[in-house]
Amino acid sequence: MRHLRPLRRCLCLTAAFFFAAQPVAWAWSGHALCTWDAVGTMPQVVGHSVPAEALTTFLAMEAAALPKVLEEEEQWARTNVPFYAPRPDSLAFKAADGAEPVALKQAFVHAIRVNEDVPFPLYVQRQPGTVAAAGREMAWSALSILKDAGDIDQKRMERVEEGEALSVADVIATATDEPDFGLDIGLFQDNGQKQGALYNFGPQPFGNPLLDYGSQAPFHMGFYHEAGILYKAAPFLQHTYPEARVHLYMTLSRFAFAQGHPYWGWRFAGWAAHYVQDMAQPYHARVLPGVGTVSMLWTSVLDKVGVHGPRIAALNRVTNRHTALENYQKNRMTAALAQGDKDDPLVAALRDTSGDATVQRLQPTTLRDVSSVQSVAAADALDAQVERSFPARYVSDAATNLDGKDADLYALSRQAPAAEQAKLAGLVADRMRQAGRDTRAVIRAVAPDGTEAAQR
Repeated sequence: MRHLRPLRRCLCLTAAFFFAAQPVAWAWSGHALCTWDAVGTMPQVVGHSVPAEALTTFLAMEAAALPKVLEEEEQWARTNVPFYAPRPDSLAFKAADGAEPVALKQAFVHAIRVNEDVPFPLYVQRQPGTVAAAGREMAWSALSILKDAGDIDQKRMERVEEGEALSVADVIATATDEPDFGLDIGLFQDNGQKQGALYNFGPQPFGNPLLDYGSQAPFHMGFYHEAGILYKAAPFLQHTYPEARVHLYMTLSRFAFAQGHPYWGWRFAGWAAHYVQDMAQPYHARVLPGVGTVSMLWTSVLDKVGVHGPRIAALNRVTNRHTALENYQKNRMTAALAQGDKDDPLVAALRDTSGDATVQRLQPTTLRDVSSVQSVAAADALDAQVERSFPARYVSDAATNLDGKDADLYALSRQAPAAEQAKLAGLVADRMRQAGRDTRAVIRAVAPDGTEAAQR
């Protein structure tokens, strides 16, 4: 209706203001920390090893079979993923026999539409408390296209050789961090990178395209349960791709297992699990936890008449709380794993299988209909608890720009009253419990029947 147009325009501007400046596009700081204990007792995983295999070896051996698999996957996405931007037919995987490794890799990354400069090295991430073997340390530039490693502990990244036996748990855990190393960077046409002009994703719908990692946001966030009026005002919020990524990598995982490539079966499974774990993070499932639609509208009105403070304060608050939560999770879990403390509430929650019957095998609708629903329900309470659990300068001060490396928020949280510490640990443990459940659901959905075929 005509009288609603100004409201919709104002809401659209509000969302645009918030997301154009929103720098956080990571979910958990260190997905591997969320994975080792989640899968560590699964019969498909525990005690098994697989030989490392280069991506180009896998592609060369399966060049004839991959086109059909990837074309069927593309047709599935076009049919089942709302607002999906179709892959140009010219990018369909067509690898000629005897193609050079560089050409094979480029054909593959174009077909699945990821950043074409990601190196895909053979490496493994060691658990906290250990470091890479001498002489096998990996430089950050050999792992990622991003300039800044953030809070990734590079000392635990270890180069491995093709054919070297690796534990399945380490392969999966290592892979769960990889989508944050650049797979989804620079894919939109306004990102200034070469593949952005090829992939047909259009302009970046939200997130800051000028930030080093900001362009991955639409692939790692899924806003499936906002108010209808917000979608009418800001339809770009629905242009997200976690569902497509999870289904693609699970399809590739099953294919790799079926063709006798267990290493890539598990590595692709780890990639899929990354996005599933992202959906356990409320700041990836809600546009602005703790901020209602009416508040967003009023903030936008004030900003339009020159009162910019409320918008800046709201943006910094949400951004800093997102970052503080990740910092707390990463530092607490790193310390617990390094000390062998399996009873830490966050670590123990990852092993809790009491809710696994809810999601036994991950389905195409799980992210939208189950995982994100639970994260949305937890968002406001967790946001409020973050405010109570950390010093105000880190989570409420509009002048603070918390980048995740400023302080150890786990250490600072211990300055709060014991009751508040326990509440925060319980709420974050609930998020870990969901992440563990859904990670196991990915593994059960892709692993071959029996473990022998998965390890050969």
